[in-house]
Amino acid sequence: MNRFTLRLAMVTVVFSWLGQRPEVVASFDGVDDLTGKESPVAKGEVIAFLGDSITQGGARPGGYCRLIGEAIEKKRPELGVKIVYAGISGHKVPDLQRRLDRDVLSKKPTIVFIYIGINDVWHSVRGKGTPKDDFDTGLRDLIKRIAATGAKIVLCTPSTIGEKTDQTNALDGMLDDYAKVSRNVARETGVTLCDLRRDFLGYLKKNNPENKDRGILTRDGVHLNQLGNQFVAGKAAESIASALRADLKTDVTTSSIRLFNGKDLEGWHVDVPHLDKNPDSKPTFIVRDGNLVSLGSPNGHLITDKAYSNFRLEVEYRFAGKPGNCGVLVHASTPRALYKMFPKSIEVQMNHRHAGDFWCIVEDITVPDMVRRRGPKEKWGITEGKARRILNLTDESENQVGQWNTMVIEAVGDAVQVWVNGDFVNRGTQCSAQRGQIAVQAEGSEVEFRKLLLTPITSLSKHKE
Repeated sequence: MNRFTLRLAMVTVVFSWLGQRPEVVASFDGVDDLTGKESPVAKGEVIAFLGDSITQGGARPGGYCRLIGEAIEKKRPELGVKIVYAGISGHKVPDLQRRLDRDVLSKKPTIVFIYIGINDVWHSVRGKGTPKDDFDTGLRDLIKRIAATGAKIVLCTPSTIGEKTDQTNALDGMLDDYAKVSRNVARETGVTLCDLRRDFLGYLKKNNPENKDRGILTRDGVHLNQLGNQFVAGKAAESIASALRADLKTDVTTSSIRLFNGKDLEGWHVDVPHLDKNPDSKPTFIVRDGNLVSLGSPNGHLITDKAYSNFRLEVEYRFAGKPGNCGVLVHASTPRALYKMFPKSIEVQMNHRHAGDFWCIVEDITVPDMVRRRGPKEKWGITEGKARRILNLTDESENQVGQWNTMVIEAVGDAVQVWVNGDFVNRGTQCSAQRGQIAVQAEGSEVEFRKLLLTPITSLSKHKE
C-alpha cells in the first residue's frame, strides 16, 4: 500500500461509512451465545461499544454493534438490554482515555467492548500515530478505570489495514506488533480478549485466494462490509458472553465495590408493588444516619442496577427494634416472579434465628442432606406452594437483637456459601443461576444495613463445617 493510497484511505476513515446502507441481517454466528437458553446476559445489562470509525459505523443498520443489540432485543426483549454506541471516527487510544468518563462511564455500563488500534498504527505514516509504549499504558488506564466501576471488559486486537495475506501490506508488521501489545495487556490484566487480528488473518487465508487488498470482510481494507459486520458481530458476541461468564479479577478492579455509599440509593432501584397504584405512599427504603434502612413495609425489594457474578459480599445488619424477617437475594433477575413480589433469585435468609437458610425463588440449589434440610423430595420445588426453604447448618450464630451482625456470602460459578458472625452456616452447589443482581428485602420489620461490600473473587474460601 503506497503513501497516496494510505492518505486516500485515511480520508475514507472519516467519510466513507456515512453513505453505507447495508442490509440488516437477522442472525449471525455466535448470536446464540447472547440470546440462547444458556445466555449469561442479565436483566438491565448495559453493553458499551468503544472505538473508532469501525465502531461508529457499527452503530448503523447492519453494523456489528447494531446486529448484536437487535438480536438481543428480538430474542430476549424481557431483559431490557441497553446498547451504548461510543465509536468516533479517527480516534486512537489517547482519545478514548479523554472521553471515557463522558461517553461510556456516565452511562453505567455493565460490560465494555473496546475495539481500537487501527488509527494508532495507521496514523503513524504521517507522524500522528500512538507510540507502542503509550498504546500499552493507555489500554491499561482504560481497563483500570472501567474495572473500578465493576463493569466487565472485552479488549480487541486491531483487525486489518488491507486484506492481503502475504505480508505485503505496508503496515502489517506494525499491526502485528500492536496486536501483541493488546494480547499482553489482556493477559496481564485478566480481561477477556477478542483476537480479531488472528481471526481476520485466519478467515482471509481461507477466503482470499486472489490476495485482494479489500472486498472480503472490508470495503476499503479497513471498514467492514456487510459480511465483515456479521463476522465481527459473531466474534464480539462470543467474547462478550465469555466475559459475562468469566471471573472478575481482584487485581484488575484494585478494590472492592461499595454497593451502598452511605449517602443515598445511587446504584439501586426500588421494586415495591404497592407503589404501582399508590405512588405517593411513604418510601420503603431510606438512608438514615449513614445507614441503609429497610422500613419493612410496604413489602418489596431494593435491587442493584448492575448484575454480578463471582463475588464475596460482606453485609453488616441489625434489627433496629423488634426482630423479624429480611434477606439478601443473590443472582436476582426477573422481577415479581413469585407471589407477584419476589424476583427470581436465591435468597439468603436473615430472618431472626434462621440466618443463613436458603429460599429458592424460581431458581434452585442443592445442598448435602437434602431430605433432612428441605423435606420430602416429592414436595421440592421453586414456585408457589412448593418446599422452597433449605435449612442452614446452625441457628446459634446471630447476635442479640439491636446488635450488629456480619453475614458473608460467596458466590462463584454454581456454588454459594454463607457465614454468619464467623460461623459457617450454609453451602449449596448446582445453582440454576450464576449471575444476577443483588437485592435486599422489606418484609415486616425494620432492618438497618451499614455495610454492603462486594469483592470480586475467583474461588471459594475454605471452610470448616
